[in-house]
Amino acid sequence: MANCVLTSGIPLACQDNVGGIKNVYIGAFSDSTTFTYDASDVIATVVSAETYYTFKFRPQTASFGEEGSHSVENGTNFWTQNLTMAFHKMDAAKRNNILLLAKTSMHVIVETQNGDYWWLGLVNGCNLTASSSAAGQSFGDLNGYNLSLAGLEPKLATELPTSVFALLTIAA
Repeated sequence: MANCVLTSGIPLACQDNVGGIKNVYIGAFSDSTTFTYDASDVIATVVSAETYYTFKFRPQTASFGEEGSHSVENGTNFWTQNLTMAFHKMDAAKRNNILLLAKTSMHVIVETQNGDYWWLGLVNGCNLTASSSAAGQSFGDLNGYNLSLAGLEPKLATELPTSVFALLTIAA
């Protein structure tokens, strides 16, 4: 049997947590982007020539989650990373941006409402897997776009410290 020894438990966390996503930053996936990690497997450095573009949305209109797939029979583990975002008001600029997202793999950074940053698609990139647009029927309906991005990764999303995020090229 493999020597995969459990070395600690998971303690009860304080109740100082809030759900939700504040911002998303997307850049083109590039094999030339390199990472180093600290002893806790948190990103310590990023070397990237890419620009990461800010995607903003209203509170409580975006979500991020991961689902693990584990096969005892095959000895495999991987995680599906899912990000959904809603953007209000249909317009040409958003439409054109969605058309570009549909054509490329990307690195995605999620900023949570807790102020944490998580890197999605670190090894294999993320892709646009679904999109929809609607003008709505009633006055209160969404006039806008819904996007779903997904990545298949060998590990859960990796934490990106604020100090390392600050060194990336971020555009509005």
